[in-house]
Amino acid sequence: MCQKMKQKIALLPRLAESLSFRMIQNKQQQPDQHQQQYAPSENDWDVYLETLLAQGKKEEALDALREIPCSPLVMGTENGNNNNNNNSDATSVLPQIDDEFTIENHVGSILPYTQRRKLERMAKLALELGKYDEAEGWYKELLVVFPDQWTYWLGLVDSCVVMGSGATGATATINEEGWARCQSFANEIIKANEESGQHHPLRGPHLLLIELVALRARRQSDGKEEVVASLLKAICDYGNKFGPLASCCFADIRPYLGLLVRSSSMGEERLTLNDFPEYIARVIQWASELWKNNSQSSTSDEQSGLETAREEFRERRKKLRTYIFAVQVIYGVTAELNSASAFASTLAMDMMQKHTPSIPQMVSEWKTSLSFLPGLAPKDGGQKEVLPGDEIVLLVSQHVQFQASIESSASFTTSLLLGAAALLEDAIDHSPYNPHLKIAAIGIYSQLNGADRALELFEAMGVKQIQLDSCSYLIFPLLLRGGHYTQAVQLSSAVLRLHGSSSKDVKEYASRAFQNGYLFKAKEMVTFQRERMSPSLQLLYSKGLVMDCAALLYVTDLTGSKQKVVASLGAEKGLRGSEEDVSRAEQLVLDANMHFNAPSILHAASNVTAVGDVISSDNRDMTVNYFEILYRNRHLSQSEMVTESILRGHLQGLLVRAVIATGGAKAPKKGKAPKPTDETTARCQSLLGSLTKAKQFVSGGGVEMSELNESLWRASCGLCESIVAVANGGGDKTASDSLAYRESAAVSFVESARSNVVTAKESVAQCINAGDLVCKALPDRLVSLFVLLETTARLFALFGWTKRKRTTKAASGALADLALSFRDLLSAMLQITSQFQALEGGATCESIAKDACAALQLPQSEISADAIQRAIQGVASSRNSTKDRVDPFLVQMRETLDSYVDAE
Repeated sequence: MCQKMKQKIALLPRLAESLSFRMIQNKQQQPDQHQQQYAPSENDWDVYLETLLAQGKKEEALDALREIPCSPLVMGTENGNNNNNNNSDATSVLPQIDDEFTIENHVGSILPYTQRRKLERMAKLALELGKYDEAEGWYKELLVVFPDQWTYWLGLVDSCVVMGSGATGATATINEEGWARCQSFANEIIKANEESGQHHPLRGPHLLLIELVALRARRQSDGKEEVVASLLKAICDYGNKFGPLASCCFADIRPYLGLLVRSSSMGEERLTLNDFPEYIARVIQWASELWKNNSQSSTSDEQSGLETAREEFRERRKKLRTYIFAVQVIYGVTAELNSASAFASTLAMDMMQKHTPSIPQMVSEWKTSLSFLPGLAPKDGGQKEVLPGDEIVLLVSQHVQFQASIESSASFTTSLLLGAAALLEDAIDHSPYNPHLKIAAIGIYSQLNGADRALELFEAMGVKQIQLDSCSYLIFPLLLRGGHYTQAVQLSSAVLRLHGSSSKDVKEYASRAFQNGYLFKAKEMVTFQRERMSPSLQLLYSKGLVMDCAALLYVTDLTGSKQKVVASLGAEKGLRGSEEDVSRAEQLVLDANMHFNAPSILHAASNVTAVGDVISSDNRDMTVNYFEILYRNRHLSQSEMVTESILRGHLQGLLVRAVIATGGAKAPKKGKAPKPTDETTARCQSLLGSLTKAKQFVSGGGVEMSELNESLWRASCGLCESIVAVANGGGDKTASDSLAYRESAAVSFVESARSNVVTAKESVAQCINAGDLVCKALPDRLVSLFVLLETTARLFALFGWTKRKRTTKAASGALADLALSFRDLLSAMLQITSQFQALEGGATCESIAKDACAALQLPQSEISADAIQRAIQGVASSRNSTKDRVDPFLVQMRETLDSYVDAE
């Protein structure tokens, strides 16, 4: 049966090829030549080509592409058919559209294949088939019309320089003749553009000249001098030409700057700034002269009040771009040097002080740009543009963060970061529609634990729809570290809703596409949903966050009410360590069957014993952090996000199973242990199996945890084992079982858990200013351990081992000792949060503002008072808010554990 099924499946691609070819043939053989809508469309050809490629018939697909009649590459030309046969007039394939009925009454697309898409696919297939000459010709044909399309230039390089090997590093084999042809063709395009009188030069061919030199530099493992010199010249030529014209000039040459630094061997450890390799020194000197020659702050006072002529405006704009580009280059080189182990961060700061403008100079340049480039970002109405000087503020923030990262004084570091935050706030006031200013500010507030203000900025960015999946990573970690559990759940729920609605929409629209004949578009939608959306990394992470933080929701945050309500663990959702947990756990099990529900992570985690078992699609958009040159804010890696999510899934799975196992436990009768029933055994075996997989994931999956997290994790596992031991004994109805045996086993597990809690307390004692550690530990470990402890206490009480019998029953005594140790741990954490609240030792706002401006070497008048006030109050109120949000839960759990003292 299996063999027959495989044979039938093998026939499907051939059957699809036959059907799609017949569809094309039928449309080509229509008797009425005036019915243009019946000609094979792009969709029809794509379906047929896909059936060929699915069978590996690339040669046949290339032949089919050659014969496709298509619309012209440029309207008004006659190049619609690459072979110029049977179709002298390319416009003849364009359909005749009389009115809307022409489209509505036709099944499928009526648009013909475009010459551009045809050439793209032919060139790509020719590369894969090793037909480099043909691929080269097709890419050149594309580049004549689209000379700034960088992917075409890379295709040209692949077809005639590296000969389709795809290798661009030290292993690349360079075809010298092809290299020369590429260079010659790029120069021809440049010359043609100049002769045509185009206003703007083309970046594509100029950038290719750098790429060609870079190919040689990557291959030269010893970094030959002439190659490095050529690379330096190409970079400088490109920067001189496009630095004044394109804001993205630095992004274009950034990879080549890194290559230049790596190709210039550093040799022995360098201790001064005077023995850099020649070419690094030359590029720094070149960039240093650029920013000095294009600084405008020194002339701003004379012309700030004059009406600037259009030409003068353009020249000033060019100078500003060049100034920004030059500073970016020096920062980029410094970052590359700093990444080398032989180059100390202190030397990097010395180099910046010597070769880059100071912070006051850059702030002055930014202020100057506001005076002669006004009115580009109106706050109300008009186009939502950004100011060209915003990049200078982003560079200042980079400088400050890098300096703060190497400072030893915590108070001075705080002053530096507060100053940078205030400067960004001021820039946001002038350019409210620049999202990168807000992203940079979020990064700084993250370092200052200013979660409230960071959340306000994130919400002001207007992140919605698919951006929730690509940009929410910017704020998620800070929400946890700042105790914003309700906001974390709300944002995670928005991500879950996005994916749920996307899945529903794809089903609907793909079905419509099939009905209307758009088969290839339907396939694209289904593939996108299956490969990008369903396995989304952010979706997985959001599920774990919702499950972890569900018990920490604030009712006032959910309702928007201003009435102060005392926080209560599990007031709305989640497990709270009470009798109500059983019904909630059973509901979670039901909800776990839906993929886009947060509890579905319980099933996902139960099938994972190693991080590599999880297939996830990382849809995060890291390009929004393009401005991070000198200092990069750290974001969780894909592996770290998967690890955290699966670990949360395992832990929540243990909680649910432990609660359900306890709920099904039977009380002893007449001093005898209850006999294990099939239901009790099944529940306990489920808990035990989940515990085994969780331990395997942690021990064998390469999971790294702090001492605090690992100790609390082991304590939770010990309580799960004690629940199984008490509820089900040995699990064998025929084996000897007794209350004494179960109590002895339970005591052993509980004492082990207590030992781990004591270890956790000792590790906390070493953390003085670690309020963010407490905020993250609360949902990740503390709540789950508390719920398991209370669940274990209810099970022990069922067996007669109550709190009041701690002196007479070993199990009661062991559990009481664990509870009191856990209470001491919570007290230590409350002490940490009380210290976390203070900002600069309780100094006044005025003194903090003065210190922040002094750290930046700026007079207070350079930053608006409102911006400084907003930054300082944003951090102070955030820390107060964090304490107010976290402490009530810690206090509630500690007061509950106090009952073990009262029962003595």
